Amino acid sequence: MTQVRFLFLSAVFISHFLSAQIPSVTIKIREKSGFLGMGGPRFIELRLGNQTIEYPLNDVNVNSGPSYFFLCKPAGNWLFDEDFIDDDLPNLTLVQGDLSFPVEWNGPFAEGDSSLQIGFSKQLRIHEPITVRFASGDTQDEAEMKIPQELWPGFVAFTRLSGRVDGEVTGGRHREVIPLCEQILREKSFSIYPTYDRFREIRIRSFRTIYTQTWIDISGVVDDQQADLKTKIARLDETRPLIQFVVDSLPAPVLGITDEDSSVSEILSRALTTLEWFGTTRASLQQALDDQNVRWILEGSVSGRSGFRYQTMLEALAYAFSSLDFADTSAAHLECTIPEEMRGNLEKNGLTDSYETFLRQTNERYQKGLPLFSGTFLENVRRDTASFRLPFSSMLAAVNAYYDRSFEGAQTEIFNIFRMSYDPEVSARFDQMRIMIKVRQGEFSREALNLLEEAAELERSDPEAAGEKYRQATLVAPNFAYASFALGQYYGRSGDPIRAQTFFERSYDSDTLYLSAYRESFNLYRRVGNYKPMIEVLTRALRKGNDYWETQSNLGLAYMGDGDPARAIQHYEHALAINPRSYTTNIQLGLAYQTVKNYQKAREFFNNAINIDPLRQEAVEYLGRLNELQRGGK
Repeated sequence: MTQVRFLFLSAVFISHFLSAQIPSVTIKIREKSGFLGMGGPRFIELRLGNQTIEYPLNDVNVNSGPSYFFLCKPAGNWLFDEDFIDDDLPNLTLVQGDLSFPVEWNGPFAEGDSSLQIGFSKQLRIHEPITVRFASGDTQDEAEMKIPQELWPGFVAFTRLSGRVDGEVTGGRHREVIPLCEQILREKSFSIYPTYDRFREIRIRSFRTIYTQTWIDISGVVDDQQADLKTKIARLDETRPLIQFVVDSLPAPVLGITDEDSSVSEILSRALTTLEWFGTTRASLQQALDDQNVRWILEGSVSGRSGFRYQTMLEALAYAFSSLDFADTSAAHLECTIPEEMRGNLEKNGLTDSYETFLRQTNERYQKGLPLFSGTFLENVRRDTASFRLPFSSMLAAVNAYYDRSFEGAQTEIFNIFRMSYDPEVSARFDQMRIMIKVRQGEFSREALNLLEEAAELERSDPEAAGEKYRQATLVAPNFAYASFALGQYYGRSGDPIRAQTFFERSYDSDTLYLSAYRESFNLYRRVGNYKPMIEVLTRALRKGNDYWETQSNLGLAYMGDGDPARAIQHYEHALAINPRSYTTNIQLGLAYQTVKNYQKAREFFNNAINIDPLRQEAVEYLGRLNELQRGGK
């Protein structure tokens, strides 16, 4: 039984109901009416409405609710009665094709009403023509009702999106066009609109435009004789994602767009060909740029490119490759680091690209199992050794030999570094390489090294447990100098200098060439101003064959602290003979000669330091004080 409910219509509602904008039809429900059929035919008017009787009609209120709602009104000078509700209304149907939709419910009736609200199934397709039919006995009548698009479901949303698409197309913003078109195409309810399919074509045209504009732009840049190689490569890298976007995103099976469509396949074919062109063109440009960036480094002073830039680059490369983790021989990629100051110096002098290119090419050689550096490069660096402040040639040659497993050659270079280096950090790095060579040659068990690695990792979270690991390593390999050295460092960090000193001494007893162990032992005594043990440690180092700049310079420092400037001068001059370019040793000699009142020699060495590095202030200040001493007759 159909639910019945009655509705009284206000005067305001009636005025809206009469609006000409509301879709409506008039059909005949009786051939005759009135007394003895003398009243003539009767008609009703059916107008589209909504559940809440809200006007004006729109796509939201028409399509909300459980049914499609209409208002049924007598046409002419008659009124509805109970007989119309019971006998005539059930004969009113809406027809679309083979489907017929009866009245699902109707509003209640009261004497004097002029309109009735009725509802039909939501299966009714409001975007298609509707045949309103009344069939009862001899009376058969029907009329067609067409609902304007403005009242179809989703009209406002569809129109808004359509407008945005048109605006983006007009503005040439095709990357924005595509997602808007896809938003429309994904909303299947929009397919009722006649213009729905055009957004598929707009989307494809936008991809074509993106591809075409991108190709014209990038081919123009590559062909531009005025553009430099770096700019061309950068533009290729910026542009390639656009072509890849076309390839990856143009086919969209979920939207019914596949590469079987001729317009789609044509664009895809061209885009894929362009991607291949991108690859070969970029590789060619990169090779030319790499050659441009590193040729001057590889050829060195042989091509007349020596000087400040060359020395700055070689210093950065030597520091970078000495920073490698020599214990990690299975690394897939060599991770180099340099101090921020050094990196800033590269950038300031326009050397960053050349530096990074050299590192990248070295990694490529490493990953192919080739020596890190070419023989020509190393030969040229060695030829220019005299112009460097540090033994960069030996530093690079040692790294190259180490990764090439030429351990004897690496060790020879390491001792060259020790002899010349005035940078303790550099010496310590290559001392670590020397230890790793011993490990790789099988002189010590890998178990001890594993324990040391575990200890170093554990020390960050559990120092006490880390200490136990360090101690275990010395028990596993009692003659492994590195294990004793690591335990000494652990005690030093823990604030236990006595135990630290014990294990540093044990370390250089086990390995008489362990420069880092002598250095740490020396520094522990230096912190407390105990000069005689400092002298003893370094004298022992000299006896064992560690005749280096660092050993001689530190002995000079120890003798000066012990009040023996004559011996200090002797060792400082020995250090300076090993490396004349040491800024520090020249100052130390100047101060030593000033102590023994040989002001002429003091002035000579202060001036030497200024000549070595005019930007540093220490030598200038010491020379100024010396001038004051002489003016005062002291």
